[in-house]
Amino acid sequence: MRTGKEERIFRALTDIKDEYIEEAAKTKPVKRTGMRRYMRPLAACLAVVLGIGGILMMSGLLPFGGSGGGFGHDEGDTFMHYEGPVLPLTLIQEDSDISAERNIVYDFSLPREDGLRVRDVRIEDRYILTNESYENKTVELLYPFTGSFQELQEQMPVVSVDGKIVSSRLSAGGYGDEGEKFFRPRGFDDYRSLLEDGSYQKNALSSYPLPDQRVTVYAFSDFEAPSEYPAATYAISFTVDPSKTAVLTYGFEGMEFRESGFRRFSYSVPRKENPSHYSRIKYLIVLGEDIGDYTLKGYKTGSCEEDNLLFGVSAAVTRSEEDLSHVLKVILDDYFRSYGNGELLSVPQDMFYDALSEFFIRSDLLSALYNGNYNFTAMEDILMETKGMQRVFYLRFSATVQGGGRVTVTADYRKKPSHDYSCSRKNNDIQGYDTATRLGSGLAFRKLTAEIVKSENIEIVRQNFGFNLEKGMTKTELDPTVERYYLEIRPKVP
Repeated sequence: MRTGKEERIFRALTDIKDEYIEEAAKTKPVKRTGMRRYMRPLAACLAVVLGIGGILMMSGLLPFGGSGGGFGHDEGDTFMHYEGPVLPLTLIQEDSDISAERNIVYDFSLPREDGLRVRDVRIEDRYILTNESYENKTVELLYPFTGSFQELQEQMPVVSVDGKIVSSRLSAGGYGDEGEKFFRPRGFDDYRSLLEDGSYQKNALSSYPLPDQRVTVYAFSDFEAPSEYPAATYAISFTVDPSKTAVLTYGFEGMEFRESGFRRFSYSVPRKENPSHYSRIKYLIVLGEDIGDYTLKGYKTGSCEEDNLLFGVSAAVTRSEEDLSHVLKVILDDYFRSYGNGELLSVPQDMFYDALSEFFIRSDLLSALYNGNYNFTAMEDILMETKGMQRVFYLRFSATVQGGGRVTVTADYRKKPSHDYSCSRKNNDIQGYDTATRLGSGLAFRKLTAEIVKSENIEIVRQNFGFNLEKGMTKTELDPTVERYYLEIRPKVP
């Protein structure tokens, strides 16, 4: 088990979201001034490359000694990114007459898409449900799986009953129960904390309507700028009492904060020749007291300095009072129009809105804004956090089991591995897969087995399954009382 100190070290070093690291390579530097620089992806990348010693020092964790327990494993190996375990099927209402046998198949036939480190595995998680009574029963089932909205399309299982694909209703988990507010579960222990008492599942099947909150909205439209300045920028500035006024933005790229209460928000002027960006809405959402008088100025580039002023830049500004819930739905409509055919293709918009509402409520975001927490001033940051947050999803469906009979339920999907980033050499090219035997499940498992197929291109580095590929032992019986089984492999070099 990790000590409290080791836990803080791991969290300090790995609390950098994958999507920020990946986006950093594509982000163009933009000058920003003030207390907060809106360059989180670049900052995250620099933190990985340059900031490890500083992070540990600021956290009071240097010097330290000993070996860490490792996220997801107690045997000493460490993965910088933990993808979450394969979780077991469960009944919504426990029924002692329904028992189960489970067989998990790891199929390594999928092509290796990332030449540096990552090989997805195909999971076939099969259950034989037996009705021990003489009465026919229709049971409501939940199949949980880990993932994020960002990769939902490729992570969502296909569920079948007796070989026929069934329709299922998707629900998304979010935070843990009170006191367990994980933004991103980092190891098996985190998933245990989330799932073992059933509250996470209950919350996932519930909704989170936002409380009534009136806000003042400043909407910008009808953008104009001289055509010879392709990087023309428009900015609004004002002074507020930070204890009485907080501002959220959407469609603004630049922001500046001063201790005096001065605020400046800016955006690159959309161009009519680029319709996809020209029609995008731009909002200032004011919570609390209104901003009062404000100043609008244009600039030649993103540098909002007096010697960079540009005349001929303008926009129509409309002020209105709205319910925050309505404003968020308008923003989501625009967000899904912009990105709905890509990463969010399989995401129901109402489910994403519910997750967004939960983010506001469970993170106490509105109070944090008044307390000077500017981590989530831009709605884009909030949407990215909601989209990329690692969570547990649930597929809900039903199956009828005849009295004394049985049905076969299968979940078929691809699973990403836990892995280190390419800058690490400790687990170079090693991928990890965890399986939870009973976590969060109310089913009684009479038998549990696992097998590996298409294993010609991998070698096993560490495991507790009992496979032996050299001797052809590709199927093994597991102990259902063992909480977690782990499998770590390395692709063979051609």
